[in-house]
Amino acid sequence: MLRKALLLGISFLLLSPLASISYAAEPPSSLEISIPDYTVTTVGALDYVDIPSGEILLAEEGRPRVPYYATSINYPKGYQVQDVILEERSGLETEEGLRLSVVVLSSNLTSLPEMEKGWYPEEDYNWRVWENPNGSTTLIIKIYPFYYDPETTDVKFYKNYRFDIEYIISNVEITALSTDKDVYEPGDEVTLDMCLNNSGETQDIVVSSVIRQHGRGEIIEGLPIRSLKDFVGEGSYSAVWSIGDAETGYYYAEAILTDTSGNVLDKDTVGFGIQVSEAGEGPPPAQPGEFPTLYVIIGAVVVVAIIASALVIRSRKKA
Repeated sequence: MLRKALLLGISFLLLSPLASISYAAEPPSSLEISIPDYTVTTVGALDYVDIPSGEILLAEEGRPRVPYYATSINYPKGYQVQDVILEERSGLETEEGLRLSVVVLSSNLTSLPEMEKGWYPEEDYNWRVWENPNGSTTLIIKIYPFYYDPETTDVKFYKNYRFDIEYIISNVEITALSTDKDVYEPGDEVTLDMCLNNSGETQDIVVSSVIRQHGRGEIIEGLPIRSLKDFVGEGSYSAVWSIGDAETGYYYAEAILTDTSGNVLDKDTVGFGIQVSEAGEGPPPAQPGEFPTLYVIIGAVVVVAIIASALVIRSRKKA
């Protein structure tokens, strides 16, 4: 089941229209992006806005259907992105009079909800890091250049972006992460086992892990934190989570290695279920970076959309 979820996530990345950037030399510490001009298609009384090679934001019910743009940078093994900062945004264009459709996250449409008031989206961008099987990572930046106000039908669109990217090079890695079972029952204990390695010089390392519920991403419980003094070579770490009366569903454990300054040295995840039948009642357990399929109703049209369920590491609000 977990293999099936992993294949779904990989397939999404292969099919997604992400603009990917690879570098033979050291990856850049800054990135400039020019967003393609958006297009408007009118169907009946509604306007559908798209960005060439872009995607559609379908995260919140009752919000307007708006486009966004995503780009990615591939990092060799050992590179760990710490932060992505929007340094400059320019090329503002405005428009008014567009009538956008509303997003409905339901397959049983009875009536369209009233569109929520206020500018949308509420953030400028967000980013996350995909951990690849070969130890490399992929930084994915989602940019929200198109903003819409349902009350006034006003539009704001920013074409040019410049980001600063902060990263470090780490010799510390999680070489294996697993749970003792794939499926548990309420009242069970989940044992999380980790193997780690430091191929560089001795270093003080902080090991932390949390339990998150799939789909929500919120932390259900934090597990004991362990400090490794002057760690080098290979080591292991185990932690136990008592499920108690946690609701049934799909969860994942996230393990993070940091230095004493808080820099992320490596991270990994492993998924599991609570009282999930073998046939599976719903989507398979997903980890950050994996994507379940949801049926989404936009206006009066039913489409199948891939919604990212990955953990968003950092997001920035509009000023």
